[in-house]
Amino acid sequence: MSFLPVNEQMDLIRRGAEEIIPEEELVKKLERSKSNNIPLVIKLGCDPSRPDLHIGHGVVLRKLRHFQDLGHTAVLVIGDFTAMIGDPSGRNKTRPQLTLQEARTNAKTYVNQAKVILDMEKAIVKYNSDWLGKMNFDSVVRLASSYTVARMLERDDFTKRFQSEVPISIHEFLYPLAQAQDSVELKSDVELGGTDQKFNLLVGRDLQKHSGQEPQCI
Repeated sequence: MSFLPVNEQMDLIRRGAEEIIPEEELVKKLERSKSNNIPLVIKLGCDPSRPDLHIGHGVVLRKLRHFQDLGHTAVLVIGDFTAMIGDPSGRNKTRPQLTLQEARTNAKTYVNQAKVILDMEKAIVKYNSDWLGKMNFDSVVRLASSYTVARMLERDDFTKRFQSEVPISIHEFLYPLAQAQDSVELKSDVELGGTDQKFNLLVGRDLQKHSGQEPQCI
């Protein structure tokens, strides 16, 4: 595999991106990738909370395809387990929880729809129930101990709900940690997401540091 010069890779990566955090770290990762001829692991998570991907997914899937075209490894994470928790991002109340069976039923269409944009022959598809579903209560407690309530309340949607005395369920605090655990499991170099996912993706960086890994760029 012969990678393009890093400046040319960055030209494509920057295209349509609202923010790269931190950009200088991504440049270093790309330089090391080119020097060692080893592709980066690029993660995109999609929770099957509904049966279909929507146009917003198309934006990040297209960016994932850009990384594929540059020779990097695209990992599509189907969040069948995190869909049971429900992403609190942008929510002013607790999201209804799905059963694992409901999430898996919804997920059946995701891979077929993603192949409209991704090269599925080269992409890796993972279901996060494969590792999150195997965690025992001791593992969950250890995971929860890696983050503080104060840090969770820095989230804009949690802050607004807390100040407005709108209930926040404890399991909602587990969502960012579960998504972050996906990054630890996959040792992701880069995670893609919408601007509404910024907090969750930053938690992934923190949890990777806590686990002794090099943190992902987002």
